[in-house]
Amino acid sequence: MRDFAALICGLLADEEALHNLPFDRQEFEDGETIFERGDPGEDLYVVESGQVRIFTVDEGGRELTLNTLGPGEVFGELALLDSRPRSASAAAVGPTVLRRIDRSHLLSLIQSSPELAASLYDLLAQRTRHMTDYIERLGHWARLVAEGRYDEAMRSLQAEGQVSDRALAAVADAVRTMVQAVREREERLRREVAQLRIEIDEVKRRKSVAEITDTEYFRDLARRARELRKRM
Repeated sequence: MRDFAALICGLLADEEALHNLPFDRQEFEDGETIFERGDPGEDLYVVESGQVRIFTVDEGGRELTLNTLGPGEVFGELALLDSRPRSASAAAVGPTVLRRIDRSHLLSLIQSSPELAASLYDLLAQRTRHMTDYIERLGHWARLVAEGRYDEAMRSLQAEGQVSDRALAAVADAVRTMVQAVREREERLRREVAQLRIEIDEVKRRKSVAEITDTEYFRDLARRARELRKRM
């Protein structure tokens, strides 16, 4: 069975199909946003040339790359199943050309092509299996981080970053960035706690000194000492 991306690309190469189907050709500059997380998911895209970066943004505003797609690859296929908002953002990497088709037209095409429908289901099944695998790996990395085993987590992430699965490598790289940020934040908090402890100890010392000096007995001793110095 030909895969979904190959079938779509075959349609793009078919002049008659292009004439009958509303594939829009869109050009993007380097870094230009294609869609953002939360946008309506109503279109499917095929990379004609260039690259597309799929990413999300964490609470700190850092961009985390989830995948990088090249010519002939498809993205946005989840829009075929529902019209829910995009789960991630997409941006061009270098000058990029895409072919876009909206959900309603592609659904009509799928209904008339059993081969295309079967290949789409296969694509979605593969994505689901990959996502399950990614979740298991994320759980493992999260446990290592929760236990403070940062070096072990970084070694595991480094190994995953060298695999041929670009999506997994991108996820590993994103998690590695987060682990490094967590590690740095923990070190910063440790230094701040140590400084706070010093300041608390200083406050306690001053309070203890004040409790000693702020007494009638101590003031009387100080007065006698001053008088003694004068006589001397």
